[in-house]
Amino acid sequence: MIGTNGKSFPGVLPVTVSYLTAGEPVDVFHRYCQDPNGYFMAQTGASGLLHPSIGKTDAWTTAVVNEHWDAQYYNPQDYNTWVQIRWTHPTWYNRRGHRLDVKNPSMVTQRVMPEQIRQRGKPSEAQQRPRLSLLHVRWGGQQPVNPVTEGAGGWGKIGSTPSDNYINSWEDSVFRALGPNYEVVSVFFQNSEELSKLCPPLLKTLLRGEHVGALYFMWPIAFQDGHETPAYVQREKQLDMMVQMEAAGIPTRFPHQSHLYKVFASKEWTSQMCLHPLLHVPLTTMVARQAIVTDPAGAASDAMKALNNLAEARHSWNAQLAQPPKAKRVVKGVAKLGWSWEAMDVTAWKNKEELEMALCELSEQPGNLCDQIFVQEWLDFDVEMRHFIVEANYDDPQTWKPKQIVYTVFKSKEDNSFRNFDRYDRLGCLGKCFQNDDAALADAERQAEALIARWIQWLQAQSHQLPVVVRMDIVAKRTGPGKAVVHTGELTELGACFLGWAKGPQVVFPAMLRSCFKDRPTEDVQMELW
Repeated sequence: MIGTNGKSFPGVLPVTVSYLTAGEPVDVFHRYCQDPNGYFMAQTGASGLLHPSIGKTDAWTTAVVNEHWDAQYYNPQDYNTWVQIRWTHPTWYNRRGHRLDVKNPSMVTQRVMPEQIRQRGKPSEAQQRPRLSLLHVRWGGQQPVNPVTEGAGGWGKIGSTPSDNYINSWEDSVFRALGPNYEVVSVFFQNSEELSKLCPPLLKTLLRGEHVGALYFMWPIAFQDGHETPAYVQREKQLDMMVQMEAAGIPTRFPHQSHLYKVFASKEWTSQMCLHPLLHVPLTTMVARQAIVTDPAGAASDAMKALNNLAEARHSWNAQLAQPPKAKRVVKGVAKLGWSWEAMDVTAWKNKEELEMALCELSEQPGNLCDQIFVQEWLDFDVEMRHFIVEANYDDPQTWKPKQIVYTVFKSKEDNSFRNFDRYDRLGCLGKCFQNDDAALADAERQAEALIARWIQWLQAQSHQLPVVVRMDIVAKRTGPGKAVVHTGELTELGACFLGWAKGPQVVFPAMLRSCFKDRPTEDVQMELW
């Protein structure tokens, strides 16, 4: 256990010890991301070796100083000058259920920053109630989550949301803000069934903080287990767990409270809102799974007829509102699944035969539990503008403005699927996508802001509390000099890919942390930050 994988934060925390002697008992703030072998504290052997494994990953515990230490020789950037300690907590496990041999001194010896050490017997945070208790439900299977850091569509250095990269960065953000005044209880699961084995009322008793919150680092899908993709779980299992946690008094802080998460992840809002004249959603119908199984050709034909019926209905609604656009016949579009991630289950079609094939291929994937498939009209667009909205306040429209806009264009369609795209800043978008027509791009951006404002108002109906973070993807097409048209592409939940937004974590993580203190006025929260 000798060594460290953690980061030093010089100047963030005070060093409260000046000299430590070998054999001296101390309190140490253990951080899971600093443990080179990924061990955490378990209350009992069963809670560590049986899945789902449960233990404290970030929290105060006890240790003994292994060698004399003097603060005058401390260099935060040189871990050899950190305090060498020997953990004395008796029961440690890793996420795979392997127990640490605490009888072997080398296995419980580690260097730790002195900022995380307090002398035993003296008043300190180690004896105080944590200001915040976090419950992290995360992947504990044998195959780790791929952070997918590379490529224009990659997650960058921060990594994908269920990955260790992402979780470690989030915990670093909490540590920077609160110091050693919080705790993390982690649940490591290795399949969907294990989520139903948790007992939320009992877990609540483990959370000692003044404030509590749960974060779920996983992707719910409409497939059975057996796909061997780490951190993908059956949607029903995750939602049932979230509801029970919320009922036990453990509020969801990531990604969203359960009922709102369903709104985003199911994508059913697309069919529900596609006729609204002010929201510019592509026409969408839901094709029943049973229709695809019994008569796929008929299902494709009926889906196209439904889209054209919707086109006529939209024209009728627009006419009543004195908006003259004529109904256009729908002859191509996309078929896609809800509860799907990273554009994995989106297929383009250009005629009835291709739509029939798309419906069959999407519905006949192994383990598929989907009850319907979305069929949408095709939108021609030049660019997709990804707007990151952070901490929108309904009473302050200035907060509705995006903290960042990322401009993307799909550059290839492999087998009618969307996989790769190019990413631009505004200047790059102007030249590559809008023929250097700044007025047209500005027109698209103005329309996008108006569209976003309507969606924020709509979201108030979905939840009495607006989401802490939402990414709204608006597609735009230049229609002539200085002119553009926009449509809603996607409403994406907290945890969506940052798409190369380098400062994204610095903006989003503090907002997530502030949401954990929602039951207390902002001024009190600021006083609590380290």
